[in-house]
Amino acid sequence: MPASFKASHVSPMRGGPAPVVKTLYLVRHGEAVHNIEEHRAKRRAAAEAEALGHVEGGEAHKAMVEAARKAALRCEHLRDPSLSSTGANQTLTAKDELKALTQCDIGLPDPAVVLVSPLQRTLETAALLFPDHPRVHVCEDLRERRTLLPCDERKPAQHLARQSDFSNMDFASLLDVDSELEASAVEAQAEDAAKLRVRTTRLVEALRTVDDSVLCLITHKAFLRELERGPLGQKDAKEFSNCEVRAYDVALMSDGSLVAELLHSAEAPWSGAAEGGFSRTISVESVVKAHRRESFDLGPCPALEVYSVF
Repeated sequence: MPASFKASHVSPMRGGPAPVVKTLYLVRHGEAVHNIEEHRAKRRAAAEAEALGHVEGGEAHKAMVEAARKAALRCEHLRDPSLSSTGANQTLTAKDELKALTQCDIGLPDPAVVLVSPLQRTLETAALLFPDHPRVHVCEDLRERRTLLPCDERKPAQHLARQSDFSNMDFASLLDVDSELEASAVEAQAEDAAKLRVRTTRLVEALRTVDDSVLCLITHKAFLRELERGPLGQKDAKEFSNCEVRAYDVALMSDGSLVAELLHSAEAPWSGAAEGGFSRTISVESVVKAHRRESFDLGPCPALEVYSVF
């Protein structure tokens, strides 16, 4: 039996129902063309700043680098960019990593459903990672933070759905989103980190209504940062590298809180040891006591459009 714990393996809190338990794979997209331009601009600006005598880490140095980064990303030719050749290779490496995680004798369970952001770079990542998966859903709410920069704006759903590489993906929810946007004629609004964290928090809360217990989310650096540091309670989590894979067991408590346990990351690979994930014999009550500082109160959250796909 896979070493990821399930609700049936955990005792409920005294007098309360058993938690809803999910195993989540989190994957950032592979390197995309805009990442190359961004890094190049930052390196050039850093060299210019240092030539002017600005110390690395100082305010003037940081301001020059950030201004150069944003200027590079405003280029229209970077609108909804594809993966680079390096990004495609990174994705194939991540595919091998996922295979190793799920196919060993004491491996983690395979994702029953894959949710992917509708940007080109995440869709291409999903196509390489899960070319034959029968349940890949394209979800608007997993997109990158709305910066209004060309690189973070997607193509229309109809255009994406016609691409042969994405033929195994379900675009129904995204097509509905575009129909509603066209009817309302509402202009896109920029999204700050606080708004993005609310979106990630509501997504986790929506997992309570999903029957599937093992999901893979393919999304973006900012989304994953706010997801981990917010609802998953990993306040010191490092930002994801391109195509990095992390896995969590998440226990959603009946009182609205949750406990997340990191199973696998680049720094702490899955070993399959008995202590990995939540123990079969440990009660949720003791888990909560042991992780009280990491527990996160989700609070009341409205349902997300993304989960109409289930």
